[in-house]
Amino acid sequence: MDEARARIEFREIDEHGNALEHRLETAEAPRRASVNPFIIGLWVLEVALVIAIMVIINEAMAPFIPSPGNTMPFAYVLMNMTPQLLQAAALILATLLFWHAWQWQKRKAQK
Repeated sequence: MDEARARIEFREIDEHGNALEHRLETAEAPRRASVNPFIIGLWVLEVALVIAIMVIINEAMAPFIPSPGNTMPFAYVLMNMTPQLLQAAALILATLLFWHAWQWQKRKAQK
């Protein structure tokens, strides 16, 4: 009975019959992905552009306040910048999406 309850061990032996040392392979700690500061900067810029566009559109909906003298109203200047900001936001967003897709594809190919 005691023999039946004894722990069963398997050992590998070399060509001379000597027992080889058995080491359990420990699972490697998952490698922490390094953060690309340029991608973080692009995401921050994208969020800032989207917020700026929302503010500009909100300002444009408000009636123009008459300005003294020959100066242009600030809301008019902001509305003139909106098309370029929209284009920049769309371009940055597309670039980020392609970059993330490329990184995902690269990780998938390594597995």
